[in-house]
Amino acid sequence: MSPTFSQFAGYPDFIYGFSGRSDGSMHRHLEKENREKYFKTLGVDSGRVVTADLIHGANVVGVSGQEGGIMVTKTDGLVTDTRGLLLTATAADCFLLYFYDPLKNVVGIAHAGWRGLLAGIVENTIAGLTQSFGVAPQDLLVSISPGIRGCHFEISPADKEKFKEYSQFVLERSGKVFVDLPGILRIKLLDKGISAKHIEDSEICTHCHEKEYFSYRRDKPKDVQVQIGYIGLI
Repeated sequence: MSPTFSQFAGYPDFIYGFSGRSDGSMHRHLEKENREKYFKTLGVDSGRVVTADLIHGANVVGVSGQEGGIMVTKTDGLVTDTRGLLLTATAADCFLLYFYDPLKNVVGIAHAGWRGLLAGIVENTIAGLTQSFGVAPQDLLVSISPGIRGCHFEISPADKEKFKEYSQFVLERSGKVFVDLPGILRIKLLDKGISAKHIEDSEICTHCHEKEYFSYRRDKPKDVQVQIGYIGLI
């Protein structure tokens, strides 16, 4: 059940998506065969795929054709204006953000777990798009992938202080503390000039949809099992 973002539907110049459990785990080190098979079904040669290594941080890197087929280390965000290049990142409960500017023909992808979110991954990805490619934030279309939502994203009471700037998205139920991460994502996007009408959310919780998605918190696997998200200009 890969989400389809309606605001992207009218633009034929790029591809994007998010794999599901039925596609197999897409861990960058453990499931290379699954990844190559999946990319083949998309009609994309693995030599044109760029992967973010992911450190749950806020580093964003601009890439071009010379990065095709490699993993970009110590980064959680990728941006490009190069056609035929697929930007990818994995997630097992964290959110992926898809960015597309139909005027400048620029795309980006960002991995936004709670650590990266608080560290500035949203702000840094938008900065990478604006500074490197002259993108105007109000022209960007942004979509939020499936991920763990306020119904299941529980934090320890000791970590509540980390979200003090976003107290409206901290939920307390039955003595437990939960956080609405997509709510924080949306506020951060709006604060950086993204138009509200250009922000779209899949509204899918990976923890809730066991048949469709892997969830690290739900499954607690010995080896991490993940989905992969991708976006690229064609």
